Amino acid sequence: MAAVWPVTLPQVVSWQGYARRVQDTVIRSPMDAGPPKLRQRFSASVDQQDLPVVYCTKAQWVTLDTFYKTTLQRVLPFEWTDPVTGATVNFRFVKPPVFGAMLGPDTIPVTLSVEVLP
Repeated sequence: MAAVWPVTLPQVVSWQGYARRVQDTVIRSPMDAGPPKLRQRFSASVDQQDLPVVYCTKAQWVTLDTFYKTTLQRVLPFEWTDPVTGATVNFRFVKPPVFGAMLGPDTIPVTLSVEVLP
């Protein structure tokens, strides 16, 4: 069973800087004549998302760091709400969270690079 995104961490992402990359699951084969033939390489895909979290406090920074390093052991999936669909899905970190330069004494921008698991 996947861990759950902590309720003490921000639940909303910023649309400014949000990116979603859909995995290409199609193989394209050229033909001697006519249009190329297309077929599915596999039925399930993993979409990657860059999720900018608007602000994180110092306490939330510690919570997120512990969640990533200890709870998820850097590789385990977790449940969270997909910002586009609103459905609860399984995510996995693609790389560690990126903590930006502090914007104030208790305001830290964070960007998460995650993948949505099938």
